[in-house]
Amino acid sequence: MDRFRLYYMRCALFVATLLTPLVMASNATDFQISSFAATGRISWTGASSNGVCSIEAATAPTGPWLPRRNLFSTNRVGQASLPTPSDNRFYRLLTADISATPSGYSNLLAAYGIIETIAGRGGGRSDVTNYWQPEFEGAPATNADLSRPHFAMADDAANIYIADKDSHSILEITSDGTIHTFAGTHVGGFNGDGPAPATSLQLNFPNGEWVRGDGTVYILDTDNGRIRRVDTLGVMTTLFTVAGGISTGRGLWVSADESLVYFASGTDLKKWTPIGGVQLLNNQFKELGNLVVDSAGNLLVTDRADNRVFLVSPDGSRTVIAGDGGDNNGGDGFPALQTGLLEVRGVWPLPTGGYLLATHKGSQVWYVDAAGIIHLLVDGAAGNHAGDGAWFHSPGLKVSEVRSVALDAQGNLLIVENDYGYVRRIRFLPIRP
Repeated sequence: MDRFRLYYMRCALFVATLLTPLVMASNATDFQISSFAATGRISWTGASSNGVCSIEAATAPTGPWLPRRNLFSTNRVGQASLPTPSDNRFYRLLTADISATPSGYSNLLAAYGIIETIAGRGGGRSDVTNYWQPEFEGAPATNADLSRPHFAMADDAANIYIADKDSHSILEITSDGTIHTFAGTHVGGFNGDGPAPATSLQLNFPNGEWVRGDGTVYILDTDNGRIRRVDTLGVMTTLFTVAGGISTGRGLWVSADESLVYFASGTDLKKWTPIGGVQLLNNQFKELGNLVVDSAGNLLVTDRADNRVFLVSPDGSRTVIAGDGGDNNGGDGFPALQTGLLEVRGVWPLPTGGYLLATHKGSQVWYVDAAGIIHLLVDGAAGNHAGDGAWFHSPGLKVSEVRSVALDAQGNLLIVENDYGYVRRIRFLPIRP
């Protein structure tokens, strides 16, 4: 990363001592480690308020230094936890600015490492076909055939949940890399609202999901016209039923207290509250993709058929923020509003500002910075699946027909390649092969 400011410390017998700074920018004299506990808890002040903090470790002050953890920094004060050190070890803390500047974008690129496949093997490529087999249960996730996965999102414990539409299920990748049925029976239909074990109740083409940090999962059960909840004990209930059903629903967002739900239904963006029920928020879209709520309470919404991204306020008014309606104008380094986004579907905000986009037919992942400039983050093409083990931004096509994009609690980037049945991850660690 460019222009890092850093300090380093040594943990000897679990006692941390702050030593002399190695490098310091002249305008960053207040960046410092404020505490480092024997438990591995580290605190700092003076970091970039739109940046990345990196913790590195070495067995000697001369290195080699190896990344241990990256974190987004949204204010000048922060803290993090590391595994309790088991031997004498040196640590150093670095900070880099990722504001909406060319150097900020370079620092963002440098904060991420390799791309890898974490689920799917590309064996199931036809729509409306269930490829799930009993032998996939509990096996490595990369040995399973996915059935047109639509969305992947993780809880705080790094369990990843996949809305696997055509297998009528929500699948879970646990921390050991194995795959399990989390909800649904793999037979499409409806056999009750619950409460009942999630794997005993049928789903019918679940096309979207939302995951809370504690592992509660909400499901857009499209053809059953229901929003379902699976609690942390694995019990499924119906949060609410949509009168008239859900038309090609994809996007789903649920507030932490379940007082507000947004979901997509064809051309309609709808919301639900416990008191008001289901209400139409905006019906001016052509074919909705995914949606997410930003830190200000506004929705970021993709319109696949319109090749545009909208900012939608809580009152339903909307503004175009990316896409010119075409498919090949602008591009890397251009304003997002002057760039063609061919069948844009995925959207996800970064905690430091800006947001990620994923195009289905365009087969690309983009980053739009806080100034509205778009950058090509991951390139691809239809039918292409490559690059595992390589630095994610190295030359070459890597992804195909991307349906969704999300960040997990550790900052890793999750990408779903729908038509070819893969889930990819880009690690939030600056490790290159």
